[in-house]
This record gives sequence, C-alpha cells and structure tokens, in this order.
Amino acid sequence: MTSDATIPSDGASPARSGDTACAPPERAAEPTARAGQEEFDLVIRGGLVVSADRAVRQDLAVRSGRVVAAGLGLAPGRREVDATGLVVLPGLVDVHVHLREPGMTRKEDFASGTRAAAAGGVTTVVDMPNTLPPVATAAGFTEKLALVATKAHVDFGLYGMLGQDNTGEIAAMADAGAMGLKLFMGQTTGDNPCPDDGAIHAGLRAAADAGLVVGVHAENDALLRRLGRELRADGRTDPRAHLEGRPAVVEVEAVTRIITLAGDAGAQLHIHHLSTAAGLERVRLMRALGHRLTVEVLVAHLLLDDGAYDRYGNLVKLNPPIRPAADVAALWRGIAAGDVDLIATDHAPHTAEEQSEQDVWRAHGGFIGVETMLALLLTEVHRGRLSLPDLVRLCCHTPARTWRLDDRKGHLGVGADADVVLVDPTATGEIDPGRLHSRHPVTPYAGWPTVGAVRATYLRGELVAADGRAVGAPRGRHLTPGPLPVRTVRERALARSGPTTPGPFGPGEVRAEVDGPARSEGDAGHGATAPMALV
Repeated sequence: MTSDATIPSDGASPARSGDTACAPPERAAEPTARAGQEEFDLVIRGGLVVSADRAVRQDLAVRSGRVVAAGLGLAPGRREVDATGLVVLPGLVDVHVHLREPGMTRKEDFASGTRAAAAGGVTTVVDMPNTLPPVATAAGFTEKLALVATKAHVDFGLYGMLGQDNTGEIAAMADAGAMGLKLFMGQTTGDNPCPDDGAIHAGLRAAADAGLVVGVHAENDALLRRLGRELRADGRTDPRAHLEGRPAVVEVEAVTRIITLAGDAGAQLHIHHLSTAAGLERVRLMRALGHRLTVEVLVAHLLLDDGAYDRYGNLVKLNPPIRPAADVAALWRGIAAGDVDLIATDHAPHTAEEQSEQDVWRAHGGFIGVETMLALLLTEVHRGRLSLPDLVRLCCHTPARTWRLDDRKGHLGVGADADVVLVDPTATGEIDPGRLHSRHPVTPYAGWPTVGAVRATYLRGELVAADGRAVGAPRGRHLTPGPLPVRTVRERALARSGPTTPGPFGPGEVRAEVDGPARSEGDAGHGATAPMALV
C-alpha cells in the first residue's frame, strides 16, 4: 500500500491563463479487499465516462493496465482518483502524424512528438513513412522500429509506403508489424515519387492479401505540378498561390481514381485529409455505387478557411490546402451526416526557420497539431458543433476500429487498455506555444481561446501527463493490427468483384467476415449522435 500522494508534476510552468483547477490528486485507499479477492490497481471515481454513443457517470477500475470493471460503488484500489466534475474520455487515436524520424529530426523526433501527444490527451499515434529514407521495405521498417521503440511516451503504430517498385515488400512489411500502408498520389514532404496507376493497382492487391489498410493522400500529382509551374511562370509567390495551384479538381480526380482501383483490388481504403465539398460529394456518389472506404478530415480543415492565408501567411501552407469557407462548412455537414468517419491532425512539424519562408514555393507544408487537437475540439463541443460522443466516435472509436485496434484502444469498456484522459470541461485558457512539447512549437493557433482542458492522461493505467505536461520516462509500446477476420476464398473473390450491399462502415460498404475484431460497448455505427453539451 502506497502513502498518500498527488499526481506528479514537473512544476516548471504555471497553469494556462484562466485555468483555476489542476490535475485531480491520486490517493492511496485503505485496504478492504476480501481474502482471495485481487485488489484494483487504480479506481477513477465519479467522472462522466464517454463512449461513442453515450455519456454515463460511473467509476472505472484498472488492473494490470486494463479496464476490469465499470459502475458505481466499486471496491477501492491501491490508488484512487476523484474525477467528480470531470469528463473521462478514452485516449485519442491519431492515425496521421509525422514524427520525422529517421532523417528529419531537426523538425521533430519520436520522443518530442509523443510527449506532445501525451500532454494533449492522445495515447495512440500512427506515424507516416515519408521519412529519410522512406519506409518502403521490411528491412527499413524493422530498422525504424528499432530506432524509435524506446523513445515513445504513448503507444504507436508505423505505416509502410506503397511505392512504385515495392509490391514484393508489402507482405513482409505486414509480417514485420506495419499498421497499414500510405500511398502518396500527390507531392508532399520528402518529395517521394508518386507511383503510376499500374503500380498502385498491384500494391492495392498485395495490401488486400496482406490485410493492410491503405491510407491515401489523394491529389492528382501531374495536374498540381502543371498548375504550379504556370503560377510560378506568372510570378506568383504569395501564400494563396498554393491554394490556386491545388483546386478541388486535383482532389476529386484522385479520389475517384483511387476508389475505383481499390474497389477492383478488394483493398480496404482510407482517404486521408479530404478537404473539399466536391471531394466529399464524390465520396457519397462512389459509396452509393457500392464502394467501401473511410474518410478522414483534419482539425486544420475544420477550423481554418482561406482567410488564414492573410493572417498567417505560409505558416498555414498545407497539402491539400486550407480551403474556402464553403468547403469548411461542407466538411462540418459531412460530420453531422455521418459521411466523415474520423478526425486526425496530420501533425507535420518543421523548423521555425522553414516555417518563416516568404516564398510559397520554398515554404514547407504542414504544422504541428497533435498536442492542440483535443483542446480545440473540446472548444467546438462547447460551441455546440460536436457532442462528446461525436468526439469519441471520430477521434477514438472509429480510428481504433478501422485499424483493428478496438480490442484494446478507442473505448473504455471492460478489457480495453486503460488509456484514460481526464478533462475539466469548464476550464478556460488559450493555446500557449510556450507550453507545447514539439521541438518547434510554431502554430497558427497561438493565442486561440479554449474551453476544456486536459488534466491528466493515463497510458495503460499509468500517468503520462498532468496539467499539460508530459511526465515520466517513455513507456509506449509498438502496436500491430488485431487478427484478420476469417475469410473464405469465395469471400475474397467477392471483395474484388465489385459493388455489394451496404455495411456498417459506410453507405455501400461491406466486409466479408466470419469473425471480426472486438467491438466496444455502445457501437454507434456510421451515423452521428445527438448533440450533448459539456457538463
């Protein structure tokens, strides 16, 4: 039995402006376990526990890093947390981060990026493969895993790349523990050559056979490069030239092509950072025709419109670009309608010098976001744009389910990892770059007011952040997807034969499964939930 103790803090920084509360204290409980009854390691009491379709005031009990009981009046644990007045969320799952290791650690590294995630309430990240060198072989995957595994402050997965000449490596990357594959159809950081359609189709078939989700940066590379050359020839170097060089048709064409190819190959397809009303409308059409896919939007594409170019310049250069307000409104409508499946960050750090570049063609695309994601989305909950269950569905439940992590991640049901985020829903503050953990805490959200603050983050029942500061040594683990469903040869053939009947992951989608991964209690399906304010 431990002595009374409070949640540790590094004491280096004061609470954010406007914050009046602090992380709830952890206290040791008096021993009351009966003979032969195993004691709980941790009990979190009195919080509003949120799932993908409901919020219930109850206690959570943790043993050996997992949730083992939920309800009221649970027996004491060795450690106790009073969460009265707090919201209890599953740790967020961000399936789109660039932690820049290996090869670009001047921008970010695995330690700094995962500290940022922990401080922001994100307990699982999936890292992109466009590093130096790119992760395109099983040997490269294994080398990267060995390099980063001891540095992670949260649990993590790693993508491999679907490239021009690496179809033969895809099965081996899956065996090495790849979470999925990333396909770059348009130019981005690292300037990795975009594969041709033949290589894409072959890679999609190999991914289907290996059971890997293929996430796609869907932009028409030839078109965006041609438009960029024309704008440069006209002498344009201003931030808006980036938007004009990547109009909606660049996204719409690539979305249509990749959905068509993936449908024929039988691959599980995910569209990263969809950004336009036209792109979302094309997704609806393709789903109505029977194609299966999931769709992600970014925090940045929900909170910024093209007026940001005038306020922030090239700091908000992003691939695909920040769009006009009409596109932003369409994405929010897509969330409300259930057409958007999840929200991610595309956390994409660069050095402060790189982000101060004035020539848009020399400026680097992307900016940090994994640490600010939850605070910004909680603010949108406060404003009524999201409910708490919406937030859990979009940022926890669906990402974990899509990448077959939902036996462990994305919910707080019995058996799940005790990845718990305690949120003070009424705390007001602002985004303070001085408190961020990334190597270069440069963000367009600096000074933005927030409502709702992360008070504590637990990874498998152990504290990893308190009051916006990461604490403790790295304890993150490498994650791999859960077992593949059992499929017959006939079912695999059907998955490649064309449109099928609607299924649980979206209009016109089906999974040919005999046994699927575990589902959390209260599976909300594809639709939106009723609004519910923070309390």
